[in-house]
Amino acid sequence: MGRRRNYNKAKRVAKKYPAVIAVVVALLVIAIILLAVLYVKKLGPFKPRGGDGGDGGGSVAAGNVTEISEADLSVHFLELGNANAGDCTLIKCGNTEILIDAGSKRNSTETVKNYINKYCTDGKIEYIVATHAHEDHIAALVGESGKNNGVLYSYEIGTVIQFSGHNTTSGIYNDYVSAVAYAESQGAYVFTASQCWNNADGAQRTYYIDGESKISFNILYQKYYDEKASTENNYSVCTLLTQEISAEEKYSYLFTGDLEKAGEESLVKSNALPRCKLYKGGHHGSSTSSNDVLLNVIKPENIAICTCAGTYEYAKKPSAENPESSAKLNTFPTQEALDRMAKWTDKIYVTSLGILREDYSTEKQVSMNGDIVFYYKEEFKLYCSNNSTVLKDTDWFAKNRTWNGREG
Repeated sequence: MGRRRNYNKAKRVAKKYPAVIAVVVALLVIAIILLAVLYVKKLGPFKPRGGDGGDGGGSVAAGNVTEISEADLSVHFLELGNANAGDCTLIKCGNTEILIDAGSKRNSTETVKNYINKYCTDGKIEYIVATHAHEDHIAALVGESGKNNGVLYSYEIGTVIQFSGHNTTSGIYNDYVSAVAYAESQGAYVFTASQCWNNADGAQRTYYIDGESKISFNILYQKYYDEKASTENNYSVCTLLTQEISAEEKYSYLFTGDLEKAGEESLVKSNALPRCKLYKGGHHGSSTSSNDVLLNVIKPENIAICTCAGTYEYAKKPSAENPESSAKLNTFPTQEALDRMAKWTDKIYVTSLGILREDYSTEKQVSMNGDIVFYYKEEFKLYCSNNSTVLKDTDWFAKNRTWNGREG
């Protein structure tokens, strides 16, 4: 009976003071919303799928070209000025530069040097890494035929870290040997990856590049430093850049040259690889590289692929009778490699795009993302000289590939 009297009394009050009741209800709703917001903040930001609680790439803050020079650390993946696949990665920390490879052809030399000159203002490159002896990784280190104008001739070089083994006796390899000898005659130290890994003969496994021991450049181990490989690609020098953001957080950036599956298996077995903020997609997006054995360990958040997408430089062209053949799936970056990458992130970027003629020969090269620069200045940012569209959202991808991975 008491509850019923209270109920009837509440009804009379509600009829007498409807505005007051409305205000009370509104305040209760606002309080509930505020409590919900506080609860969500306590839980932390939403993490999309990606494995092991990771964000599968998350978002990358938009950068701009004017602040790259002021960044604590920047990693640049260069366009090389022609319609060929090739690697050239510039790492900058203060006045210290690391150049990993310089392809793709001899005629890339001036393009590479012009880019380096934007950021290397003291004429010295502290470290050059030549991952392996293929033209598309060393041509611009050598320069144009007979001119001795490559990177190794044009700058003061601190240390050259190069592949421990090779099978080739090509002309570009022989010219590379001469260019390294010149740099050494000018005061450069020259070490193999094996010497670095073993801290032998003055070489180091780890080089601190920031003066504070918070950013380290590390030479990793894989068995083809010591064993004979059936392919030049598996001699690739593998390196890991580690940046301490705070006592609790580190960013890792992995570079594996053109390492293929057997080499990747050894790399995983021989090193305690971390989850990677950034991974240079192996071998220009070839089906032979970026295998699950590696990706399942490093769980890359962002991937940069240095290639000229869609060209038939390394793939068999479709026949005139069968223009829709699967041959186009073997152009870089391949469907197989992208399917494996797509399990972890949709933040995949590609430097260049090939424009093809009707016979599938390459007419010219244009920018896809262009020069791709990831850098850290208060936060992790991305700047691309052309645009920052992820690969899966490009017109080329829509016409030539299928997305079989995560979204957003």
